[in-house]
Amino acid sequence: MRTSEEAREAGLYASECCGVELIFTQGDTFWRCPQCQRLCEWELLEAAVSVRDLESLELAGITVE
Repeated sequence: MRTSEEAREAGLYASECCGVELIFTQGDTFWRCPQCQRLCEWELLEAAVSVRDLESLELAGITVE
């Protein structure tokens, strides 16, 4: 994903230029790299489960530990 695009999923992302790691939620707009201030590519390192998804699982009777 590139600077100014929206995150398709929540998670921990790293800028490809400087390796800065930031958390973005689904729908957030990717920033410029906070270290070098350039437009950059963001790579998803680790996806996160949203509160909305957890609530849906709880309503379905599924326990998440």
